[in-house]
Amino acid sequence: MRSESIVVTDTDFITKVNSLKSLKETKDFLATLIPRESLLFISGEWSLGKVFSHCAQSIEYSMNGFPEMKSAVFQGTVGKLAFSIFSLREKMSHGLEDPIPGAADLENAIEYKLGLSRLLQSIDLFQKQESSQLKPHFAYGELDKEEFDLAHTLHIKNHFERIAKKIS
Repeated sequence: MRSESIVVTDTDFITKVNSLKSLKETKDFLATLIPRESLLFISGEWSLGKVFSHCAQSIEYSMNGFPEMKSAVFQGTVGKLAFSIFSLREKMSHGLEDPIPGAADLENAIEYKLGLSRLLQSIDLFQKQESSQLKPHFAYGELDKEEFDLAHTLHIKNHFERIAKKIS
């Protein structure tokens, strides 16, 4: 006889993730996850630590420059259109296990707390930046601070589509 394990997920957690509108709200939410590693699980190949580090990496590149850029034509057409659609829908869709083009490889064994700490720190640093200090996005091109804030928030929310919280 085969036994199956059933994990009941916390629907309030999913509702909270879907309601996030800014990096400030996202940071406040992420801070509540620090002691909750044992309650979270993720589907797919990437670990939670790697996902958090990947999201941090994207924020860091918006401040320091992305390692590889799409062409100006791509950014001005496909990239601009994609960002406009994501903004209107308040929802992003991208390959959830695709690295940022040209980015340093992230180990899957990155510890949960290390990845989460890096993400929280990158949000803090981003919030201190002026719009003029930000670098173009590799696909969307030039974004002001408000647009980048939204792009990063949507990026994090998209990755949370594979993260769930067990009911404690």
